[in-house]
Amino acid sequence: MEKIINFLKSNVKVIIVIVILLIFLILYLTKAEFRQKTVYTVVNGDIEHSVEANLYVIKDETVIDYDTTQAITSIVEQGKRARENEVIATYQNSSYEEYQREIEQIDKQIQTLVKDLPETYSADIVNIDNKILDYSNEIQGTTSYLKMQEYKVKLDELAYRKINVLANASPDSSAIRDLVNQRENLENLSKTSENTILTPISGVVTYKIDSLENTYSFNDIENYTASDFDKLIASYDSNNSSEFGIKVVDNFKTYLLVKSQAGENDEYIKQGNSYRIRISDLENVTITAVLVRNITQDNYNYSLFEIDNEVDSLVDYRKLSCEVIWDVESGMAVPLNAVYKDETQEYNYVLLVYGTDYIRVPVRIIAQSDSIAIVENVDNEEYEKYNLDSTFKLEVYDELVIEEK
Repeated sequence: MEKIINFLKSNVKVIIVIVILLIFLILYLTKAEFRQKTVYTVVNGDIEHSVEANLYVIKDETVIDYDTTQAITSIVEQGKRARENEVIATYQNSSYEEYQREIEQIDKQIQTLVKDLPETYSADIVNIDNKILDYSNEIQGTTSYLKMQEYKVKLDELAYRKINVLANASPDSSAIRDLVNQRENLENLSKTSENTILTPISGVVTYKIDSLENTYSFNDIENYTASDFDKLIASYDSNNSSEFGIKVVDNFKTYLLVKSQAGENDEYIKQGNSYRIRISDLENVTITAVLVRNITQDNYNYSLFEIDNEVDSLVDYRKLSCEVIWDVESGMAVPLNAVYKDETQEYNYVLLVYGTDYIRVPVRIIAQSDSIAIVENVDNEEYEKYNLDSTFKLEVYDELVIEEK
């Protein structure tokens, strides 16, 4: 015993080193066994089969001729819809100036009578006047002619609302009602005068033109060849023109052209189907469009879509960046590294947490991306084939063990 004690005393440093090494070895083995296990909760998810490309907007548009030597004032605001034969603008000539003076004179006379209105109506008038003041202040800070026109339209709308409030608050025989009637008669006469500009069709009004109008045959677009589409794309890509003008865009039909690499998503491209198109240039606005034609030539797909209810947001665009979502696979979503492969029996499986243990559950991958897989359970026959317990099947909110590889 004494020899053992003496040995330990004389070799205490060596023993300490050995003990430390043993502790590190145990920690390493424990870490190798448990460090790489992460728990993941199964959720419902989607995987999109999509393509990023340029989107070319093909519109049915009518440029309205007007006397460009005269200044105009817009009546219908930029980007708003107008009916056929509706007044959308008026010339700022002597006739218009006279009309404005008469309207202004009537409004001043009406304003002097506001003090006689009931308090409830006076509050409404104050609210409108405050909004008019806000717009008037904003218009002082803009140098854009189009913005000025937009503010002008807003101010006119507020003035009209104010007149309606005054009319509703006044008896039929009152001085205010008489002035309101005079104002309405002046407005109606102005709308039918030669000083006004009418729209020949219904649609969305814009005061921007770019020289691409009438460079294609809108009614023949569905018969275009790939070569025709390439010429259209080239003209869109090379055009930077932007001028003031008056144009009405038909809001009942617009085409969207997408040229993309063929091969990857061809199985999902079917004429007559509806697809979602995510427009990244418009803060990820997503629209639904019908594929009316698809041409595959020289390893490219020329896909022509049609929309009939999303025109307003596209009225001033020719080319946009987009993502066409050709197909979506939905189901139980798991990380791709949570799916393992049994190399012997060649089946995929996940490790399902079951109490303090985990169990193999075979699954079938129906879609996958770089990091996510959409999976489903296999049939009972496959459980038998792999000699696994069929009572365990994967469900949403189950927990899986992911072992780092």
